Amino acid sequence: MTQVAVVGAGLTGLAAAYYLEQQHADVHIDLYDAQDRAGGWIRTDTTHNLVIEGGPDSFLATKPDLVELCEAVGLGTQLMGTNSRVRGAYIYWHNHFYPIPDGIQTGVPTKAKPVLASPLLSVAGKVALTKDFLLARGPAADQSVGHFLRRRFGNEIVDRLAAPMLSGIFAGDIDQMSLQATFPHLLAAEQQSRSVYLGSKHRKAPPPSPYVQRYHSIFLTLNRGLEGVTKAVAGSLRQTALHLGVPVKAVDPAPGHRWTVQSAEGSRVYDAVVMTTPAGVTASVLPFIPPQATEILTGIPYANLAVIGAAYRSEDVPIKTDKTGFLVPQQAGLRMTAVTWVSSKWHYPHVDPLFVLRAFYGRATEDILTLDDAEILSLYDTEIRRTMGISKPAEYRTVFRIPQGMPQYLVGHLERMERLHRELEPWPSLFVLGAFEGGVGMPDRVRQAKVMAEQFGQRMGLASRAAGPS
Repeated sequence: MTQVAVVGAGLTGLAAAYYLEQQHADVHIDLYDAQDRAGGWIRTDTTHNLVIEGGPDSFLATKPDLVELCEAVGLGTQLMGTNSRVRGAYIYWHNHFYPIPDGIQTGVPTKAKPVLASPLLSVAGKVALTKDFLLARGPAADQSVGHFLRRRFGNEIVDRLAAPMLSGIFAGDIDQMSLQATFPHLLAAEQQSRSVYLGSKHRKAPPPSPYVQRYHSIFLTLNRGLEGVTKAVAGSLRQTALHLGVPVKAVDPAPGHRWTVQSAEGSRVYDAVVMTTPAGVTASVLPFIPPQATEILTGIPYANLAVIGAAYRSEDVPIKTDKTGFLVPQQAGLRMTAVTWVSSKWHYPHVDPLFVLRAFYGRATEDILTLDDAEILSLYDTEIRRTMGISKPAEYRTVFRIPQGMPQYLVGHLERMERLHRELEPWPSLFVLGAFEGGVGMPDRVRQAKVMAEQFGQRMGLASRAAGPS
């Protein structure tokens, strides 16, 4: 029996345990987490007969790994897509809501007419878009997303459209964010077609996703919230013991190519260790790794985030909520980064008839968690009154605090990740995973765990089961 310690019981750690079990019969796993619950920052508040997510509220059906996992653990009938009657979002700018023009993909216009007709951009901002047709190709080396887009399209469209759209995915500073690590297809479009606009238009469309067709939506969730995913995966584990509320203090090499794991429960010896914690935590738990590896891990910054969930009587919301919500450019002068109109975006079954929204706070350039909950709610009240005109008190509201919620993929990130894994090659039975590489979305986390489990047998000299999950 191969003894494995998995450190971190977020989605990555849970999926790692799940796929190790599926692919290897003779493993026993101890899954540790310092929190007293599994699931990491995937949390759903259903206490008031509402569905309010404290972390992500959806995942992409076009990335199949998480859909397949949901179906494998019996959640297929609970998957649901977005409200088909609601499309797009607004940008809040100069105290007005402007629809995001049709055809904006990863911050780049792929349809000229809607962008040129948008009142969100000035005449000068629209003229600047023509630079993309005139400029020569830029360098093929990594660079910031912001620098790349500003060079090709000017500052206005970046600040008012691209930055709020792209930064919303990573809670990052677009002018520090690695292009190769986040949106490499934009760099490829420039290198292949010179014009990013033309290259993006000519980009070959991926084959139709069977899951988009099956569930009639690109974005999916569960009908009672995404915490159901982590609960179902945890509940499906048969060769895994959960050690919740048990922080791991240190992992050290032991004789016989094994590992000593020191936790709040004491010291145990394992044949392999899988780390799925934030980069800085991983570095602190692995004191033996080379200084170069420690430096890479501790050098990955994280954004602290806060999410406010609030429910109002519909008559107390004075504006039209006919889209999924709105994004707020940093130059708009608010600390709020976005608001999702949950009741417009989703039709959760059997919930109270209140209007639910989620407001997001936290940028890489600030730390929203220096404020306590009362201060965050006071800030929210001021800004929701300014943006949406809501002055009546909410029927219910809650604050989710998300420390180290989003790793930042800074310029040069992919090269640093390659160096990190080279530094760790002397320890083939140590697996270092996490949202700090491979993508921050839920399907990315599942994919990384699945790939690890496939590599595990080869690196540990174990035979895989004859048949595993797809």
